[in-house]
Amino acid sequence: MLTQERQAVIRDRLELSGRVVAADLAREFSVSEDTIRRDLRELASDGFCERVYGGALLRAPARPFSERVANGHPLKAAFAAEIATRLPEGGFVFIDAGSTNLAVAEAIRPGRQMTVMTNAPAIAAVLTLSSDVEVIMTGGSVNRELGGSIGARATASLDGLYPDVFVLGTCGIVRGEGMFASDAEEQVFKARVAERSRHIITAADGDKFTEAAPYRIAPFSPEVTLLVEEDKDQDLSLIAATGAEIVRVRGKEMARG
Repeated sequence: MLTQERQAVIRDRLELSGRVVAADLAREFSVSEDTIRRDLRELASDGFCERVYGGALLRAPARPFSERVANGHPLKAAFAAEIATRLPEGGFVFIDAGSTNLAVAEAIRPGRQMTVMTNAPAIAAVLTLSSDVEVIMTGGSVNRELGGSIGARATASLDGLYPDVFVLGTCGIVRGEGMFASDAEEQVFKARVAERSRHIITAADGDKFTEAAPYRIAPFSPEVTLLVEEDKDQDLSLIAATGAEIVRVRGKEMARG
């Protein structure tokens, strides 16, 4: 099989399943894994996929914030309700921009006492109108696609601040690697918050395990809590091995593992 023919098949596999494993492809095409890795490098350079350890993931464009907010999936509300219960009373919390995190802000009940910092105007507005928490905004201009500020001024706003909990919005999850962002500037901002925070909480539906995001925010560790869909058949052993807490969520029912 010619290189172009082989790469066309690999593209089809990525579009079908969202991921490919180099060793499996090498056996299927009767070529070396080095050959497959070259194929994946070329496909990645074309922007079609993102190389990860052992293979590649399909690279999908991030959906605009307004589109994600309009998608009121029941799982999003379940994730938000669980995260809201885990925010420390009297603590200092950073809530990242994102549609699920907007739902987290909506799930914080009146009477809760904490300080919340956010880079998202929509989250700040919800908290100001419907909760009793103290609200702090980062500086900088708002990226409309992301729904929050991520530039140099926003990053400078973090100086001297160390959140108890960082509610992270992530674009992709790679089991052996960590939590990823799809934009370089976004990654710089999120990584700065993550490294300053005592604990990270993030939620990931099944799509985030198949969509590639090239910029790592943080690795998994015992300081991370990951919420996932309960009914998805996912191999989470590499994440569990890091000591990260995994919380499986389905609607209003939750199971921890």
